[in-house]
Amino acid sequence: MSPRFSLVLSSVALIAAIIVAGYVVVLSEGLRNDVRRSVNDLTSDLKSVSDRLQTLEQLINLYARAAGIESPAQAEQLIKERQELQAKIEGARRESGTLRIYGSVDFRDVKSLIDAFQARYPFIKVTYEEMRPPEVYTRVTSELAANKPTADIVIISHTTGVRLAAEGRYMPYVSPESKSYPDSLKDKDGLWTAFVLLPISLVYNTKLVKQEELPRTLEELVNPKWKGKVVMHDITLGTVGTQWLVSLKSYVGESRWNEFVNGLLNLKPVLDIAVSAVAEKVAAGEYPIGIITNLHDVVRLRLQGAPVDYFLPEGVPLLTSFSHIAIIKTTQNPNSAKLFVDFALSQEGQVIIGNVPVRFPARPGTPADFALEKVLKPGIKIEPYPTQEAVEKARQWADEFKKMGFGSK
Repeated sequence: MSPRFSLVLSSVALIAAIIVAGYVVVLSEGLRNDVRRSVNDLTSDLKSVSDRLQTLEQLINLYARAAGIESPAQAEQLIKERQELQAKIEGARRESGTLRIYGSVDFRDVKSLIDAFQARYPFIKVTYEEMRPPEVYTRVTSELAANKPTADIVIISHTTGVRLAAEGRYMPYVSPESKSYPDSLKDKDGLWTAFVLLPISLVYNTKLVKQEELPRTLEELVNPKWKGKVVMHDITLGTVGTQWLVSLKSYVGESRWNEFVNGLLNLKPVLDIAVSAVAEKVAAGEYPIGIITNLHDVVRLRLQGAPVDYFLPEGVPLLTSFSHIAIIKTTQNPNSAKLFVDFALSQEGQVIIGNVPVRFPARPGTPADFALEKVLKPGIKIEPYPTQEAVEKARQWADEFKKMGFGSK
């Protein structure tokens, strides 16, 4: 091959290389531009998706806060409770369709709650038998002893109901609603939870006792001038009256308490087996003063126009117990019973109860007409009862009061 021909071939090869190189550069640049455009488009799409997710997250948070949900853990708990509720509903549908309640709370006061419950769960019919707390206790224990059907649920004054709990008559059940109640208003094992508050007060007839005559202290209350003019819940029964009087010792001191009890004995108060009857007899003018009665009865009678009001001597707090709700361990309708307990303890159920003239809802912060904080006069100090001594020694003290002469003519 001649040198000239070789030079031509080399030149052609160089030109071809330059052309190919240029094409590759152009092609590479084109690919880079395409990739850049794709990346930009993808980044834009991702940003759009991110913005939408952020907006969705904000909406979810807003809805969650509006529903009272503060955290994912709380949301998870709510989902769990919803599933448990559905399981209780399905279980209740397989049960007898009836729910039997023995209660010491007046039927007229719980009727609206029962009606609302049956409207929500029309496949459950509720029967409610009203009786005094000792009668609830006797009825349940005697029926259980005879292996007879008894109540599925009891609503009973705590001062009496604690005996049923101590004897193992209750089925443990921790309602999801119980988390809204303080420890003092629920059993740690779920045996019972407070349903309505039962503050105990003294009562006077406003036509028979002038303001300036009203006893201001315990000492004035046992002044001999009131002899034969006082009605009191029976402290020889071992129930409300006994436990209130024994509990009072912890708040006024033993020495002052002993003087008060002795002075009270000298007044020869008339004893009545019904706590509510104390307020009713004072309202009727049978007695000027009543000791140990339900505050809700006094307020109810006053709203009805009766000449009554409550009072507390100096140093005497508003001792407050409650009626609790509990499931009897032999129930054949556990799911139906749980649904009723949940409803009774819920804010909805407590508002229904708290709008009844007059019942004080047990659930703190219930927005109801008769929430206790709305009814009390300023400066009233609230303290719990019964004390431990009152619970453990109620029967002993009841016998002691009888030996002292209370109840004798």
